[in-house]
Amino acid sequence: MRLRRISVVALLALAAGCGDSGGDTIEVSLADLPCQMQSAQGIWESAPLPPITDEQCLWFLFRANNTYVFEHPLERVPFEVTGYIAFNSNGTASTIASGNAFLVDAADDSTITLRNGQNQDFWLRLVLE
Repeated sequence: MRLRRISVVALLALAAGCGDSGGDTIEVSLADLPCQMQSAQGIWESAPLPPITDEQCLWFLFRANNTYVFEHPLERVPFEVTGYIAFNSNGTASTIASGNAFLVDAADDSTITLRNGQNQDFWLRLVLE
């Protein structure tokens, strides 16, 4: 009976996302973000805020349990990293990403490595300062 209880607990932990994510690492170049932009103040955005009228400017699909290496044009390590997530590609009803839905694993002068540690896909807008 005890072994059975342990196996059920282990299965519940895996279902809750406590196990190995098994996700992929995906490289995202600036060319993959056709509407990315950088302001004169040095703020870089991967996509615009809603309303989005151009289909190629939709937010980036941030798949569950995957790691993403985003190329950025800042030529310095970002001092602030902000992600906005939504359940739809046009970013309506979005919120600031937090917790294990938006984990910053590394940053340098040309890339930033992010991870979606959730078991849920989101659409992402990334802002670097």
